[in-house]
Amino acid sequence: MSRAKLSEYRAKVILGDALGSNYIGLTINVDDIDTIKIKNFMDKHGDRYVIKVDQAIKRRNKLGLVDLDVMDANVHSVIKRYADLGYQWLLLEPFVPHKKEDEKFIAMEFSERGIDITYSAKGGVDIESHADSFQKICVKTENLTETINGVPDDILHTLITLFNEQHLTYLEINPFLLTAGGLHPLDAAFEVDTSAAFFVNGWTLNDIRTPAKNLSHVEKRVEEIASKSPASLSLKVLNPDGATFLLLSGGGASVVVLDELSSYGLQGEVANYGEYSGNPNEEETYLYAAQIIQLILTSNSERKILLIAGGVANFTDIHHTFKGVVRALSENIEQLQGQGVQVIVRRGGPNQAQGLAYMKKFLDDEKIANEVYGPDVSLSQAVGKVREAIK
Repeated sequence: MSRAKLSEYRAKVILGDALGSNYIGLTINVDDIDTIKIKNFMDKHGDRYVIKVDQAIKRRNKLGLVDLDVMDANVHSVIKRYADLGYQWLLLEPFVPHKKEDEKFIAMEFSERGIDITYSAKGGVDIESHADSFQKICVKTENLTETINGVPDDILHTLITLFNEQHLTYLEINPFLLTAGGLHPLDAAFEVDTSAAFFVNGWTLNDIRTPAKNLSHVEKRVEEIASKSPASLSLKVLNPDGATFLLLSGGGASVVVLDELSSYGLQGEVANYGEYSGNPNEEETYLYAAQIIQLILTSNSERKILLIAGGVANFTDIHHTFKGVVRALSENIEQLQGQGVQVIVRRGGPNQAQGLAYMKKFLDDEKIANEVYGPDVSLSQAVGKVREAIK
């Protein structure tokens, strides 16, 4: 068995068919954009829309890959922006006004015991912070007698039947609304057993999606650098005209920073995401930082903030890595000065005192606006500094 993710469009079509509702959405392949079809769709469905990247990417909201409440006049420009970023599949839907407190969550996953079901009356992008609200049950694959407080029995049993008949291995609807018309999925993710593609009626292998996208020059360059290094180096371009540029060390720290930026509503301002970790040497750090700086210099944003941050390292030498970063900065110092780039630093670990002092002296000497902190300032506080700078 091979598990794979369906497009959100196909998942919602399947849901609509099972629940007896008519799903309204348009799948868009940017390689074959049908502007007449998009116009006809918008003529029928109001003037406010949601546009998403539909390529099985997790945390899309926090990565800035979901645009909510887009007016019809701006739909084509949003589609073009995603196409320019290299994404191929998009989803266009009418925007559904609602209260955040009405958002709910349900997930089903196949296990040796049967189907593990988790429900919460507190759905949405911050579902992980509501673990204490979860109701969990496990049902046998043919058992339609189980109930969950908060989900009508007929809807729960329909989802269980759908899960079995479509040979799903995972189902998540987050968030969804319960209205007089039934269950309305605002976001849905289905994983399937691909061996079932030859006998199910709801989906085919053409509905499988992967997170892959066409790589930009800087993304390709980082992949090349990473392929020759034992260190971990990754980079994703989110918004080439973003205002906030991230030079982050450590996967955990990168997630915290992105979450904090999202909590401030700044996800659309974030130009890139990724990390350098695993004790890269000075040369590797220099090559990686140089790609971030290229993003800074080519962005059309009027404001530009570079956040150099990470957790408190166990073995990455802060002084050595900062030498690589300073080298990359110094090669482009006149352009960075001319564009008014501001630098905020928060780092800790071996040789942090020397590294932070070295970075601070360089930025001060080159008259780059900066704030440099050690572990006495938290990552959350450092992101707060970015928020203040970007206002």
